[in-house]
Order: sequence, then C-alpha cells, then structure tokens
Amino acid sequence: MSSKSDRIVRCSAGHLYTTKWVPLGSFKAIRLGSKRFQRCPVGKHWALVSRVDPATLTDAERASAAEIHDINII
Repeated sequence: MSSKSDRIVRCSAGHLYTTKWVPLGSFKAIRLGSKRFQRCPVGKHWALVSRVDPATLTDAERASAAEIHDINII
C-alpha cells in the first residue's frame, strides 16, 4: 500500500481491493458508521464496504487487494 490512508476493504459481494479511508471525510462514498457505500472497482457495482484487518488475510489475498485501487480521490 502506498499511503497511510490506503486500506484494504471488502465489499458486500466479497471483493477485496484497496481504497483511501480517511476517518472524517470522503468525496466518493457515503459514510454509514464503520461502513461506506461506494463503487467497487472489482465487480463494478455499488456496495457497502468495510475495512479488513490485513492480518486476517492470506498473502495472496493481500497481494490481490493491493493490485486493485479505486479512484484516487478522498
């Protein structure tokens, strides 16, 4: 991951990817408590996404999530 604000997330369909996750702001998502409603770049759909603890993922899952980053705005 390239920035402190980059986080691995999982959408409600199970797709893993990397996104900017800034606690108090977002221009590309609707914040809903600990989850966000935003576009999933893997499945190309809108979904609820939540942060994932990288320690719970396999090396392959972390690598796969790092390869896919959503649009680069906060």
